[in-house]
Amino acid sequence: MQTITASRLGDHVLELTRHGPRHEDDPVAVAAALGYLTGCLTGSGYTVEREVYGPGHADVSLLATRAGTGAAPLLEVGAHWDTIPTSPGADDNGSAVAALLEIARVTAAGPAPARGVRFCVFGGEDGATAATACLGSTAHVATLGGRVEGAIVLEMVGYRDSSPGSQRLPADLAAAVPPPVPDRGDFIAVLADPRAGRLLSTLVAQAALVEPTLPVLPLTVPPAMGGTAARSDHYPYWTAGVPAVMVTDTAEFRNPHYHRASDVVETLDLGFAAQVARAVAAAVAELART
Repeated sequence: MQTITASRLGDHVLELTRHGPRHEDDPVAVAAALGYLTGCLTGSGYTVEREVYGPGHADVSLLATRAGTGAAPLLEVGAHWDTIPTSPGADDNGSAVAALLEIARVTAAGPAPARGVRFCVFGGEDGATAATACLGSTAHVATLGGRVEGAIVLEMVGYRDSSPGSQRLPADLAAAVPPPVPDRGDFIAVLADPRAGRLLSTLVAQAALVEPTLPVLPLTVPPAMGGTAARSDHYPYWTAGVPAVMVTDTAEFRNPHYHRASDVVETLDLGFAAQVARAVAAAVAELART
């Protein structure tokens, strides 16, 4: 039986960060990252599609689909491969891309699902402004035309700190957090829009089943809230009316290396990342059963 280990995730993150920031300013790092991602996905048995959304060499997303046996709309699993120009991005977003690669691998090795699953490695998430962020996912969502049932987006899943006071909450989301409000950064948060009830409940249930020691914080917020809730590739799905959840370690509200040169693999808790990846993989398998 295929499994997801901390060691495999660490190997992926090392390769993704080896050449420095994965940003349009560094064509070598961009080419290396896209080549590595393509090689991993093809090595798992996928045909990889390049989705070009702009004129630049970094304006590329990669798509890989595990076909289903039925005609139901697809489930998508996404994560962004790019970084800001000054950070190697081990957690942001190497940890999530590593998890996606491993979820894709175990999905390919399992029996054909009833519902097809498409893995999307998006470019262009880390824009300098809101207008230049999430470019790859925005372009992708515009092509869906009702052919996608929902999406699970992974956004930083590798940092854990169990010490008291290590977790902060964004002011605009604090009201959505049920008591007791956590002050330790030892959980994974799942942020959902109200349409994504099945995605959210399945993730929570499968995490409890396969990773019972992994704390999960589920949050449902209206897409119109914007702000902190809009800061990743799940948001284009929300604005298009497609159910989606974001799985996250909460970024700078826990991780002091966020968007810094110090965001390197040595700062990650790869055991935590493996727990998250296994939980998401189990949820993907369950959601794709029908």
